[in-house]
Amino acid sequence: MVIPNYNKEKTIRACLAAVHTQTHAPAEVLVVDDASTDRSRQIVAEFDCTLVGLPTNMGVSAARNIGAARAAGDVLFFVDSDIALAPDALANALRVLREHPHCGVVQGIYDLHPLFPDGPVESYKTLFEHFWRRRAAGLTTSTMFALTAVPREVFELVGGFDEGLRDAEDIEFGTRLPATYEIRMSDQVVGRHDDVDRLWPYVSELYRRALTYADAVVVARWTPRPAADPPGAAAQTGRRDDGRTPHRIDLGAVAGMLACSLAVVTVPLALFSPWLLAVPLGLLAVFLTADRELLNFARRERGPGFLLFAAVMRMLTHLTEFVGLTVGVARALARRARPGRFRPMAPEPQR
Repeated sequence: MVIPNYNKEKTIRACLAAVHTQTHAPAEVLVVDDASTDRSRQIVAEFDCTLVGLPTNMGVSAARNIGAARAAGDVLFFVDSDIALAPDALANALRVLREHPHCGVVQGIYDLHPLFPDGPVESYKTLFEHFWRRRAAGLTTSTMFALTAVPREVFELVGGFDEGLRDAEDIEFGTRLPATYEIRMSDQVVGRHDDVDRLWPYVSELYRRALTYADAVVVARWTPRPAADPPGAAAQTGRRDDGRTPHRIDLGAVAGMLACSLAVVTVPLALFSPWLLAVPLGLLAVFLTADRELLNFARRERGPGFLLFAAVMRMLTHLTEFVGLTVGVARALARRARPGRFRPMAPEPQR
């Protein structure tokens, strides 16, 4: 089990306590501390595990890669240090791998309730993450590594994580996974997550991730694979084999995002005529229709009083992601247009 950690003294004890009470005990536990400045390392020292301390902060991609290189097992289970696994999480992940021999990645879902409740922003974020991960249970097309098992041979075939990425690195990993391997989301692999709990950090995280996602996934879909690549080149280059279905686009989310963004843009039309206010109101209706499943789920789980807050947070989410994606796509296209400035998406294979 590989646990990347950076300044998570609040949660690392709960994370490790849950790891050590798994019904299927992990063969080894490696905590890769990414140059924390808090008490994380002292807390880790209280547990029976291996601490790999990095002298400088290198990012979660590098921390996971270093942990994978140090691990000796045939299956790598990655769990973030702000997650406390359910007791049967590891056992269930291994069972999925046994039952599906062609499965290359098994990823879990967040529990509906946060690890440490810290307010309405976190309550919304946790509810949203639980909702859409549970809805995606079964075969899926994108990868997330907050609580995920992957056979070592698959991890090495893909080439590990792109260490140039600090956000959306887990999604980018999946774009290089050969199409012969399945990606599965299991609602039997569960962990309680301590999520972001303040509005500005939440918006900043969304924006950064949207920027990276635009480059690593959206624009990468439009980048043709070099014709010189022979069949099976992914094993040497880390590129995605022909035939891998691209990251699935959630049309409902796209519709909601566009409707929210256009609603804001068209509000000034009311200055010319009050009747034109029908345009942004109609777009808001489209948003509510596109996100009705999530909003109904919020009402059922948190009550009618939480519904309005969830709707406002969802609108803010859509607007932030729209701005981030727009800026990210523009930057990525401009960078690719400059001769000699293209950075390959895949990292060099690890030795």
